[in-house]
Amino acid sequence: MNGSIFSWLILAISTISIFSNEARASASAQCLGIDQRSLLLELRNNLIFNASKSSKLVQWDQSADSWSGVTCEDGLVVGLDLSVESISGGINGSSSLFKLVFLRSLNLAFNDFNYTAISLGLANLNRLENLNLSYVGFVGQIPTKLSRLTKLRTLDLSSTLLKLEKPNLRSLIEDLGELRELYLNGVNLSAEGSEWCDALSSSVPKLEVLSMSYCSLSGPIGASLMSLANLSVIQLNDNNLSTTVPSFLANFSSLKTLSLRDCGLQGEFPQKFLQVQTLQNLDLSGNELLQVSLPDFMEDSSLETLVMPGTNILGRIPDSIDNLRKLSWLDLSNCNLSGSIPSSMKNLSELTYLDLSFNSLTSSVPPLGASRNLTQIYLCDNTLRDHISSVGWEDLLNLELLYLQNNSLEGDIPPALFTLPRLERIFLSYNRFNGRLIIHPNASSDQLSMLSLSSNQLQGSIPASIFKLQGLSYLFLSSNNFSDSMNIDVLQGLGNLTNLDLSYNGMSIDAKAPASTAASSFPEFYSLSLASCQWIWTLERLLLLNLSANFFEELEIATHNVTSAKYLDLSSNNITSVIPDNIGDHLSSDGFFFSLSKNNFHGSIPKSICKVDYPGVLDLSHNHLKGTIPDCLMMLSGNIPQNIPATCYLRTFDISENLLQGQIPLSLANCTGLEIVNIGDNQIEGTFPCHFQAISSLHVLVLRSNKLHGEIGCQHSPNTWQMLQIVDISSNNFSGTLPAKCITTWEAMKVNVDINRIQYPFLHSAGFLSYGRPYQDTVTVIVKGLEVELVKILIIFTSIDFSCNNFEGLIPDTLGALKGLHFLNLSNNAFSGPIPSSLGHLQQLESLDLSLNDLNGTIPPQLSDLTFISSLNLSYNTLEGSIPAVKQFLTFSASSFEGNAGLCGFQLGTNCSSPLGGNQSCKNPLEKTRSIAANGVEEESCVPTQSDTDDHGNNDDSKKWFYIGISLGFVVGFWIFCAPLALIKSWRLAYYHFWDKVLFSH
Repeated sequence: MNGSIFSWLILAISTISIFSNEARASASAQCLGIDQRSLLLELRNNLIFNASKSSKLVQWDQSADSWSGVTCEDGLVVGLDLSVESISGGINGSSSLFKLVFLRSLNLAFNDFNYTAISLGLANLNRLENLNLSYVGFVGQIPTKLSRLTKLRTLDLSSTLLKLEKPNLRSLIEDLGELRELYLNGVNLSAEGSEWCDALSSSVPKLEVLSMSYCSLSGPIGASLMSLANLSVIQLNDNNLSTTVPSFLANFSSLKTLSLRDCGLQGEFPQKFLQVQTLQNLDLSGNELLQVSLPDFMEDSSLETLVMPGTNILGRIPDSIDNLRKLSWLDLSNCNLSGSIPSSMKNLSELTYLDLSFNSLTSSVPPLGASRNLTQIYLCDNTLRDHISSVGWEDLLNLELLYLQNNSLEGDIPPALFTLPRLERIFLSYNRFNGRLIIHPNASSDQLSMLSLSSNQLQGSIPASIFKLQGLSYLFLSSNNFSDSMNIDVLQGLGNLTNLDLSYNGMSIDAKAPASTAASSFPEFYSLSLASCQWIWTLERLLLLNLSANFFEELEIATHNVTSAKYLDLSSNNITSVIPDNIGDHLSSDGFFFSLSKNNFHGSIPKSICKVDYPGVLDLSHNHLKGTIPDCLMMLSGNIPQNIPATCYLRTFDISENLLQGQIPLSLANCTGLEIVNIGDNQIEGTFPCHFQAISSLHVLVLRSNKLHGEIGCQHSPNTWQMLQIVDISSNNFSGTLPAKCITTWEAMKVNVDINRIQYPFLHSAGFLSYGRPYQDTVTVIVKGLEVELVKILIIFTSIDFSCNNFEGLIPDTLGALKGLHFLNLSNNAFSGPIPSSLGHLQQLESLDLSLNDLNGTIPPQLSDLTFISSLNLSYNTLEGSIPAVKQFLTFSASSFEGNAGLCGFQLGTNCSSPLGGNQSCKNPLEKTRSIAANGVEEESCVPTQSDTDDHGNNDDSKKWFYIGISLGFVVGFWIFCAPLALIKSWRLAYYHFWDKVLFSH
């Protein structure tokens, strides 16, 4: 997690120590030479620096006997350390600095020379042995004249603004044969492996420290480096080496540090590196393709830091890890580790940092009391179990951070945790802790700032002593079994508390503070979540207010004195009233979340909602609102401009399932960042909203069950819906043909997801966060004939529903390009012609409904390749020929094909070899019927006039093959789904993780 800290720490220590030795000598050194004093004063007067931040230059004076940062020898200045002196503006070529010709050490690191070039005057200081110009703001090409400094032993030019291309690395170092340490971190070298390796090996044979991170180097690492026999530190982080780790690097007899972080390494990491007796620091983090096998560690190991997050460790952590007696930093997070945490880890007495998070470890937490120096413990996101009471928490007096969330830990939460004097953060959420929460009165009250115990099984009342932890800023206790009541006045004095979540408990909250209580004594919350709590509300000045899933019946009570909320969620209550005309006064003018969904509001949408200039989410769905959408959302008229200014920040617009009338607001075209538009189940009139074509970020468009009409092709609008994943325009009066060209632009539906890489992300309004909490959009879709509410919208979920309209003509072949499509419903229209064979390319398709159209021809055999399809409806068309009797078609019943007089096959109980041909058991004519939909629109549909009770050709052989087909289809489908879950661990973990999030997260 923090492995890079050590790489830079080692780099800083190695570089600065050389220069600081000289600087420390300056405290007693006296520069007696008048000319040397004059040069130093001239240098000081010509430099621009911030005197308030300077610790050296500000002390220089003519009468001083010692000069901070200056090292003298025999009256001559031989060392100058002006690092971190807030110097700005650079050094020109005539500076007196270059007249200090006896300098052997010069350190100007960490200043701001304002993007100037490296002065060539430095090349005149030919006695220099140590030169540090790191991160001073120099820019451009490194001058090769620095190669004249042939006595250099240490050179540090680290910077992200410098480059060394033409001339290259060789031209800089070819005459620096005495060089021991070379630091070029961040310098753009743009060199291939053979080039930079050969340049080093032939130019600096005495090199001991090589640090060239972020240098745009490529691999492979050349064998010529073997000639640098004295190498002890190798740091090549963040270069795209894309190679294996050569085993010869382990042959360096003095190797102490090897850091190859984020280098695109691959293959198997040689085990013998971990058995090199001199190796102290190893960092391989971020190399996802690198496979590592941890060996049996030797007793005389010198390893102090072992950092490998993001690699692929094969097997388990060996019991011999306790042989790493000097180990202080261990980071094996996200390494696919399995098995148990060895109990021998209790012997790592020097350990200060432990991170084994994001693995599949299944053991209990081992005793760690002997590791008294531990400051940070990260064991989150595993499957750790059992109690944690025997860990030895009372001995970890230096512990600052504890992360154990997302495991299966159980039992009591040890009270000793709250007595640790330095502990700042405790994260134990999403476990199975039960019992009562006990916090002793002598708990540390100042250091603990974050406490998260959400989603456990804690019982009883919340202890009053928890509100004496005066340093708390975050307190999360949601989704437990806390009961009893709590008075809001217990929050007095918690002046640092900004985020409080007590949602989803069985408790009641009395928010009537005593009259004598000053408002200033209550915390000024940024986030307050009390969802599903029974309480009375009188607090004010909130930025975030979440009162969803309660039993409020009046809006005025819930919003009393709330005047500046940026996030206001009153969804899922029992509020039966009109929305007050002044509702906008309760929201911050730059508020970004407002939801009144799933209540019983009636009346119209008030115009004061327009006082919110920058709404991110506006959700008024599932109410009984009437009237039109406010005029403030209808300010545009005429043609929509192609380049719409980004004056609207709305991400989610949901007014579905109301009784709203009028037309779709043209001004929504201003909201070019919209992701969710749901206007379904209203009485909206007009034509298809072609002006939405300018919204390139649109993911979900639902216009279902309204009174919209006309064609949906938008000839004069750009087709920019590349992100569209759900489109539902069913149950309207749209007509004409489907726009084949427009469909080809829906790129998000073309993605064929690799299940090995799925992490099941959810769509939540462009990363919209409510102070750290992702808002999950919801949408109702018709799936396999059932109405399903997606509480969390997977970004891999894709659906098209054009059913119950008046579309005609051919079904476009271009639909076959949407290979990531899961659900397709074109039923109850007037489509004609054959079923496109290209639909056989939709390998992710789960449901296909083409019923109640005028389709003809045969069923394309390509449809039998749809291995994931579980719902198929081709009924009531004019299809003919035999029904495929292979693969998934063996699992479908007669209802999938009825109403097609020319079809035959065992699914319909007919023999296709009948001399009469076709389906002799399906002779009943179809008649058009009309029905009234939920929105009051009269619709056409096709149904049979009577049920057919005849069963011609239903012989024993047909029955036998029918039931055999059902059995075979079940077996094939079962193993297609279950075998990968049983045999492939990554699929299984992804599947479990997905359902955990869907079912248990709030």
